[in-house]
Amino acid sequence: MTHTSYDEIPYATLAQRSTDPNRLAAVGRLYGVEVPSPERAAILEIGCGTGANLLHIAELFPGSRCVGIDISERHIAEGRKIASAAGIRNIELRCGDLQNEVVEGRAFDYVICHGVYSWVPPHVQKQLLHTLSSAVSEHGLVYVSYNVLPGWRQRGAIRDIMMTGALHRSVVSNSYAPEDRLQGAMELLSLVGSVRTSEGDLYGSYVKESLKRFKDSHPAYLFHEYLEEHNSAVLFSDFMREVDLYGLQFLAEAKAPMMSADDLGSEVQEYISRLGEDILTREQCLDILRNRMFRESIMCRGHHTLKRDLKASVFKSLHFVSDYRFVGETSRGAEFREVMEGQVVTTPRDEHSEALRVIGSVGYQGISFSGLCDQLRQGSIPGLDERMAMHSIVRLWRAGFVDVALQRAPIGARADGIARISEVARYQVTHEEGPVIALQHRSCMLSATERQILAMSDGQKSFEDILSVVGAHDQSQVASGALSRLLELGFFGE
Repeated sequence: MTHTSYDEIPYATLAQRSTDPNRLAAVGRLYGVEVPSPERAAILEIGCGTGANLLHIAELFPGSRCVGIDISERHIAEGRKIASAAGIRNIELRCGDLQNEVVEGRAFDYVICHGVYSWVPPHVQKQLLHTLSSAVSEHGLVYVSYNVLPGWRQRGAIRDIMMTGALHRSVVSNSYAPEDRLQGAMELLSLVGSVRTSEGDLYGSYVKESLKRFKDSHPAYLFHEYLEEHNSAVLFSDFMREVDLYGLQFLAEAKAPMMSADDLGSEVQEYISRLGEDILTREQCLDILRNRMFRESIMCRGHHTLKRDLKASVFKSLHFVSDYRFVGETSRGAEFREVMEGQVVTTPRDEHSEALRVIGSVGYQGISFSGLCDQLRQGSIPGLDERMAMHSIVRLWRAGFVDVALQRAPIGARADGIARISEVARYQVTHEEGPVIALQHRSCMLSATERQILAMSDGQKSFEDILSVVGAHDQSQVASGALSRLLELGFFGE
């Protein structure tokens, strides 16, 4: 095993919510693939980093069998340390690369490959697709993320500038250390931004926009995204032609709004509708219309006849989750606040906003279709027609206000009883300084007070006891606010 840039400058491994098997299974079933429940599934992650994403999946589904592979010895060593400390035994982390690590037998029901395909040379990309095809079970799913054109062409220009700056720095200082290369890259990028100041200079404007975007970016992200030897974007249509050669087919995007033209206006919708059932051409056109830079695609084996009419009967068997919480009503309509960023959106007061209010009210544990209908009938829509509720669910899902899950998640929504969080989160909050993974499978940045509360949430102390300690010295309001946010983010088990 050779020393890699990922050993020199480790890449932060975050929980990718799109890879949660509970979500992937629901999407698979919507399109006609009876993927096994994650509770007893075999799960493989290629390019697992420190394993944080997969470790949390293994903890969420203790009856599953999880295998993670990464090229960085440093990443794997850290992941094994976390697994041991958290007591997670249903996971195996291997150090290997795709040219010598063989995964055969179609043994995995979920195969995850985030942040790998675009960052390896062409011959390794082919080996990767072969591995994905060989590893996935007959009714399994493959998740792959990658940079796409035309959107990434603009970021490619930023990469060109940064690569040149890194090279200049290396020549001048005779140092190829990652931190020196990154410093040279940012120096040249800043210089371009300072000299391209003419009004209407699109090149200069995009460089300044990038500098603003990079302001809060972690150095590891900037280095591996813009200064790695390989970073190639592809047309979606070309990627899928390559995928087809390995016996896989496109099932769906991990995020439903990416497949919808509902927000693009009637002219675009009419154009897209003329493409009929040609899903690949539809998706390619949407990439162009949106200037999309990045995709998270779900694939399955090519023998499946997919059902793209989204049967109501399948939706009825799923659970629904939302990032939006009802704030109140104004003269303009119903207001909802997005949990992660705090953005407030206003929607018309109708059956859609009522459905969203109910789904958001249960937090990240999710609600079944029958449970949703029952609450709507008891509330402001007593004469509810199930078809009306289903129409609202589909509209909200396509717009990104609602997500689907195969089963309900055991996430608490109230501060009563004993406070318990995941062991992976406990390790992160006591041994690391970065984001912490919530039970809803997403990494979150937290305040010092929020971290203190989580560090005490060992399954032995009550919420009341924790608040009495953290809220001492006239900080009770701060502690209560921090606890409320942690509950809203879905950190505590039931």
